[in-house]
Amino acid sequence: MTNPDYRAMCEQLMELVEGKRYDGSAVLIRARALLAQPEPKGPTDEELDELFTEIDQGGNALSWRVYARAALAKWGHQ
Repeated sequence: MTNPDYRAMCEQLMELVEGKRYDGSAVLIRARALLAQPEPKGPTDEELDELFTEIDQGGNALSWRVYARAALAKWGHQ
């Protein structure tokens, strides 16, 4: 699941706690489903090597910023 899913879930849980939402069963089911998702894993060294090779096909000297942005775009926590 992505970060916005957790943000939305936190908002719904806060509404439930604050009494703005009265039927919490669907919210709790969704929260349990989100918590059951595996933790996101970062890229392996092999995946990074492959990504950097794709970016730098022409032997161009690219900055680390370009590599970092490409990695975030692919595995993203922006």
